[in-house]
Amino acid sequence: MNITVNVEMTPEDLRRIMGLPDVQEFNREVMAQMLKKMQEGVEGYDPMAFFKPGVMGNADMFKQWADMFGKFSGGAKS
Repeated sequence: MNITVNVEMTPEDLRRIMGLPDVQEFNREVMAQMLKKMQEGVEGYDPMAFFKPGVMGNADMFKQWADMFGKFSGGAKS
């Protein structure tokens, strides 16, 4: 026997039901500060240095996923 339940809710409703904090205002403030520093050209502030670890990590992760799927599809030789 299969039972399917469909629930329609907004992301905000789901966040509240799961008890997760509302970080929208925090995100807006962080982004506003970053934008202000970039526009002012604050010395020593390099936005790429902030994002680089996440981007580089994602590139490595993408390569790992591609290798894994290549193995599953028979594209990689043992």
